[in-house]
Amino acid sequence: MSRGDCPQSFREGLRDGVHLRDCLALAVVPAVVLGVFALPTATRESLVFAYRDPTLVTAYAAHFVHFELEHLAANLLGYALLAGFGYVLAALAGCRRLFGAAAATYVLAFPLVLSGLNLAVPRDAVGYGLSGVNMAFAGLLGLVLVAYVGRRIDERIRVRYAPGLFFAAVAVVSLVALPSRQVSLVLAAASTAVVVGYAFSVRSARLASPDPDLWEGTQADWVDTGVLGTVAFLGYPFVGFPAPTPADGSVVNVYVHLLGFCLGFIVPYVALAVGAFDAATS
Repeated sequence: MSRGDCPQSFREGLRDGVHLRDCLALAVVPAVVLGVFALPTATRESLVFAYRDPTLVTAYAAHFVHFELEHLAANLLGYALLAGFGYVLAALAGCRRLFGAAAATYVLAFPLVLSGLNLAVPRDAVGYGLSGVNMAFAGLLGLVLVAYVGRRIDERIRVRYAPGLFFAAVAVVSLVALPSRQVSLVLAAASTAVVVGYAFSVRSARLASPDPDLWEGTQADWVDTGVLGTVAFLGYPFVGFPAPTPADGSVVNVYVHLLGFCLGFIVPYVALAVGAFDAATS
């Protein structure tokens, strides 16, 4: 917990930070996805995004369309983990406004943006599913995780160090998802070098402001939540970027997943950097 804050239990933090209206707002997306899934198959087929015949309606609606129960369940579980856990971390970090603005952007604007960027890779195929939006929430998770650590565990950790965590995830993604081994190793090595640079910056900041009593009075719940957040952020790429192997005539769109992840981190980070939102740990 930040040394400047009064001692607060983890339960008190949840009670004060998490609001029912926010949870209901986040629940709208699963409700819409389930509603679309209940539509007749022919109706859902008319809503998929055809790259050779794109429309504004399908560019947006396709991100809420699913056909297989397994695909639906995987995306809903991913949304619950990424958006739900991200919201809790943001609430505990005092970043509810940032999270709310980012979430609204992901749901209202990102479907059109991701579909449009998909057209940069011409192909005769269709796209659908919530995965791109989910990956945007995955990018946001890394940002609010760093804000949480700075607010609740070590106030010397600033949001400006968040790109280090982002590039750690990029290194994982490059090794997991890229088909070219040579390219993946080069990208992973470059990302790791950036991570090391940020790690030295964090170490220098901590040495410049030593606090030997930092952990005194800090409840294990705060630390455990930070650890779980780190595992979720660095572990989800193994789910969001599976090996590119076709199954049943379908192929996971790694390109749109990567776009969602990168934009999901960059957009709110830039918003913080230009002062659009206040963050005590920036």
